[in-house]
Amino acid sequence: MLRAGDIANGRIRATGPMLISRDVDGANPQTRLRLGDVVVVLVGRVGEAASVTGEHEDWNTARSVAVVRCAAPALAEWVRVWLTAPAARAWCVAHASGSAQATLGLAKLRRLPVPMPPLGVQDRVLRTVKTIEARIEANERIAETAVALADAHFAVATADRRNWPQHRFKDVVKARTGAAAKPSEPVSEGAGTAWAAPADVMRSPLPYLDQTAERVAEGADGDHEVCPPDTVLVAPKAGEVQAAVNRMPVVAGRGVLAVRPHGPFDGWWLLHEIRSRSGELSALGQGTAGRELSARAFLYAAVSWPPVEARGRFVRLAAPLHARALTAVRENRSLRLLLAESLRREVPATLPAVAFATVPASR
Repeated sequence: MLRAGDIANGRIRATGPMLISRDVDGANPQTRLRLGDVVVVLVGRVGEAASVTGEHEDWNTARSVAVVRCAAPALAEWVRVWLTAPAARAWCVAHASGSAQATLGLAKLRRLPVPMPPLGVQDRVLRTVKTIEARIEANERIAETAVALADAHFAVATADRRNWPQHRFKDVVKARTGAAAKPSEPVSEGAGTAWAAPADVMRSPLPYLDQTAERVAEGADGDHEVCPPDTVLVAPKAGEVQAAVNRMPVVAGRGVLAVRPHGPFDGWWLLHEIRSRSGELSALGQGTAGRELSARAFLYAAVSWPPVEARGRFVRLAAPLHARALTAVRENRSLRLLLAESLRREVPATLPAVAFATVPASR
C-alpha cells in the first residue's frame, strides 16, 4: 500500500512497503494504481505529487494519498508538473486544515486551479522539466552509489570488530534527546533556525539533512539548544532507525536523538556505525511503534570502537565519497530552484485556469 510518506521530491520511494490483506485490497479497487496515474499527498506535505511507474502499478493507496487519473498520458504529465509549481504547492498549503498536521480534503483538491496554456507552451515546459528532472535523477544515482560504496567500505573495515575494545556509546559519543515542540507560528525561509522533526530524518533518501519543513523563531520555546552542523540526527521507528548528518544548524524536535562523537574526525564512522546497526538499535525504541529513543538507552548500548588508526583509514576512503554525494545534493537543490523559476515564468498566475475536477479528459 502506498502511503503519503512514500512520496518525496516528485518520486515514489517506498523502501519499506506496507502490506495489506487481500480482503482490504479487494474491497477498495477504486484506489488501486494504474500506470501513469498521479498520486498527491493529502496529509502533511500537502500537494507533493509523483507519477506512478510500472514498479508500483496495482498497488493500493492509503487515505492520505489522492489518485488522479487522466485519459491522456500527456495530460497526466502536465497535471503532475503543475503540482510541482510553487503556486500550486502554495495553494494546497493555504487550503489545508488541521493544526497538528496539515490535511487537504479531496473536495478542496478538486477545486485546485490548473492553468491550461496552449499545447505548444505545454510541450516546451514539459521538455524543459524532463531535461532538468533527468539531471536530478542522474545526480541522485551518483549520490546513492557514493553512499553505498561508503557502506561497503565500512563493512570491510568492521570485519574484525570482535577483536576491538568493547565500550558503551557513552564512552565515545555525546547524545541528547530533542525536546523542541513543533513551531506554533510559521517562520519565513531564511529567518530563525531549522527545526528537525523525525519525519525530516526519515524522509531523507540520503544520510544528509540540508533542509527541513519547519523553522523555529529565535528565542522561541525556551531557546532550545542548537545542534551544530555535522551532528548525527537519529530517528527511530518499528524495526529500524535512520540517521542523517545535518549540514546546517538545527533545533532537534521531539523524537529526534542528536549524537556527536567525542573525537573531531569520527562523524562519518559514527554515521555508518548507526546505519549498519539500524535493526538492532531499533530495539531500544519505546512508545508507539518504537518511535521514542532516549539518550540514556542509546548511550548505554554496547559498541565496538576500533583504534584511531582503523577509524582514520575508513574516513580517508569515506570522506571523498560523501563529498561527491553532497556535491550532487547541492546541484539538485539548485536545479529544483531553476525548475520552480522556469514554471513560474512559463506558467504565470494570470493564465486562465480550470478547476482540477474539470480538467479536460484529453488534449
